[in-house]
Amino acid sequence: MEEFDDFIDEVDTENIAADLMDVKEKARVESLINKLKMYDSNKQELTNLYTTILEDDNVAYLLLKLSQSPIFVKHFPEFYIKNQYGEDVINCQQNSPYHKYGVFRHILTTIECVGNPQIPIGKWQKKLLKWTMFLHDIGKPYVKVILDDGTDSFAKHDEKSVELAAGILDRFYFTEEDKKIILTLIKYHDRYLNEGEITYDNMKFLASELNNSKELFYLLLDVKDSDARAKNVDVYNKFKLVKNKYIEFINKYMNYDNEITDDDNQEIITSNDISKNSIESISKPELDMLIEDVMSKRRMKSVYQPVIDLKKKSVYGYEVFTRIENSKNIRIVDFINYTNQIGKYEKIQQIMMINSIESFENTPQKEADLLFVNCDLNSYEKYVNKPRLYDMMARNKIVLEFQNYEKKDFSEIQKIITNIHKNKGFVALDNFGIGTLSIDDINMLDIDYIIPDISLIRELKDDVEKQKFLSDLITYSISKGCNVIAIGVEDISTLNLLIELGVNLVQGYYFSKPIDVLKNFSTSIKTLLSSGANDAIS
Repeated sequence: MEEFDDFIDEVDTENIAADLMDVKEKARVESLINKLKMYDSNKQELTNLYTTILEDDNVAYLLLKLSQSPIFVKHFPEFYIKNQYGEDVINCQQNSPYHKYGVFRHILTTIECVGNPQIPIGKWQKKLLKWTMFLHDIGKPYVKVILDDGTDSFAKHDEKSVELAAGILDRFYFTEEDKKIILTLIKYHDRYLNEGEITYDNMKFLASELNNSKELFYLLLDVKDSDARAKNVDVYNKFKLVKNKYIEFINKYMNYDNEITDDDNQEIITSNDISKNSIESISKPELDMLIEDVMSKRRMKSVYQPVIDLKKKSVYGYEVFTRIENSKNIRIVDFINYTNQIGKYEKIQQIMMINSIESFENTPQKEADLLFVNCDLNSYEKYVNKPRLYDMMARNKIVLEFQNYEKKDFSEIQKIITNIHKNKGFVALDNFGIGTLSIDDINMLDIDYIIPDISLIRELKDDVEKQKFLSDLITYSISKGCNVIAIGVEDISTLNLLIELGVNLVQGYYFSKPIDVLKNFSTSIKTLLSSGANDAIS
């Protein structure tokens, strides 16, 4: 018996476990190869299979083994074209102070890292991210140049990667929207990585390339983060500083895309003279004159969008927006950003907020007396005339929808909330869920409303992760005694899903676009709800 025990002690159980695991993974690779051959002529099934591989926890091992298979070579011939140094994607070295791996291992590492942006994402977004990283550096062997000092240069590899990736994506099953997003993420994955490049003009250009979508901006940021993680430590530490500037830009300059929009989802300062869909350039003198008029409370018009109480089938309150009348149609985000450049942002915010409340007081045909007003927390702290605002709160039910609250000390925010409550006002956290704050982070705040960012509502029915986040948020709100307001509701299927998740307060184009003259909504609300959502809320 002792001899048997001695034998057991001599056995390397860790190696046995590793060998068994290796056997299982080898068997899995063989199975995948057989499936790839089986679905070779079925673009959709082939795409789904490679997507499953890219999303696998052991993706680096699987792709490393698959890359040695003829079927993989057939599907991705671009990976095997030799450059002048006899290198391809699989064996291309990166003798550079920025890298610690060769091209293929770098790609595999980024695939493992990506998929954790600072917003909840679903299967569709994860698929786009994984394919982006799979293809983002495949142009490097094609453009590689060994410099005189022995280091490698890969100038314009992003452009070559886009070119190669476009051909690959065409051979698989992707929608035109999918391909456009993946190629855009690849195109900009290696640009604007220095702090000095994070300027307003550069970020504005980048936002336009991403359709002014905060969701896509966060996906690009995750691509950049994953790429930096797969490089050396110094590169990643440097990127973390740049990343904070990206987040600051997103939070500061992209908070207006949920407000007044036309049919193409582009914010516009409206004109009475020309087509609303025409966006015109405006000179700085014209902007300066427009700002002076607004500061004198001219050229402003308030418009309202109802917030709907689904249980009562009635108007719960109104969110107010400010339209600025001008001879040219310009994006309001350009106007707001210019006010920030010249140091008048906070003052303009105060004037627009006060004017909105005064307009609401004089508006007839109100079905509810609760008003939601956008409020930048920085502007509130610096410029808002508190006594005047408190006096308005005594006469009206006002909810301040705070933005740009993420970097504030929560104890200071709570002091502001306490004073607002003392003066009969209410507080909402707007654009919640897309930044760094989690649901648990806001426990110490005595808020009245939480408004998830509109990106969390879009394509909700196809996104399990977004549904889970909203479900958790609603559960949290019930425990805290506050309300969740789902904005951006544009169709009955989204509305029905929100009802299933437990949402009671909604807002969006399904019920009404923002209008300047209030009407009675009671009949239209009941009609719209009876078209499919009525049974769920009766």
